[in-house]
Amino acid sequence: MIIARKVEVVPFRDEWTTMFAEEAEKLKRVFGEQCLRIYHIGSTAIPGMSAKTIIDIMIEVHDIERIDQYNEAMAALGYQAMEENGIPKRRFFQKALLKNIVDI
Repeated sequence: MIIARKVEVVPFRDEWTTMFAEEAEKLKRVFGEQCLRIYHIGSTAIPGMSAKTIIDIMIEVHDIERIDQYNEAMAALGYQAMEENGIPKRRFFQKALLKNIVDI
């Protein structure tokens, strides 16, 4: 069975920067001292560029091995833990409601 997924590319929206900043603050509260830096990545981070309406976020942490302990806190924010999701030494979280992706 093949499931088709519609992906829409839209003109750049100024609100993507605000959406990232708001989400980054929530993520800083979850990860606390483990969080080194949070980056807005992907096409929504490039002013003027058309993009899929997905805010891609990458978090740099002190110790990737400790991140699984935050799965419940991330779930409380609406994120689903996807573990390494095919790339060793990372943790991947997907937020379906806002179509946000967090890549650690």
